[in-house]
Amino acid sequence: MKKTALIGIGFLFLASSALAAGFRVELKGSSFSSENAIFRDVYGSSAKFGLEGGLDIAKNVSIWAGLDYVHKSGGLTVTEEETRVWIMPLTLGVRYEIPAGAKVRLHVGAGIQEVFFKEEASLGTVKENALGIIFTGGGMYRLTDTIGVGLFLAWSTCKMTHEDVEFKVGGLDLGVGVEIRF
Repeated sequence: MKKTALIGIGFLFLASSALAAGFRVELKGSSFSSENAIFRDVYGSSAKFGLEGGLDIAKNVSIWAGLDYVHKSGGLTVTEEETRVWIMPLTLGVRYEIPAGAKVRLHVGAGIQEVFFKEEASLGTVKENALGIIFTGGGMYRLTDTIGVGLFLAWSTCKMTHEDVEFKVGGLDLGVGVEIRF
């Protein structure tokens, strides 16, 4: 709960600074491939959607917060009974931007995530949350002074335990984003 409160405070900090120069909002979509082989067998790859806000704190350095959402249905590997999963990572991180021309910016970043996980199946429901990490990289092409489009690659990992069974929630994202800068 303490971790969630710290990430929530980070979101409030970003929200209160929204009118400051150097603020950005990004709408993202990606293809998510889990690091967990059983998850991949049951659900395959999934669409992931997210919203991110960032605030410049120094030249080429920003802090960012984001919320992503995955929801997918699948079939249990033995019985083929329907199962559903929801994953919602709440992220707070730091990003470094590398100008690569007048309209192109490359970036690398890292952060911590509070990952909320829920899976429903005929066998029961698993509902957990835990702290994880994320590393990102990508590039943004500026269409105008305020609007940009870009590609990103992210890797995340988060170890959870439910009834003495450990499992990992995280994986690889390859996606696109649309950014608005203020």
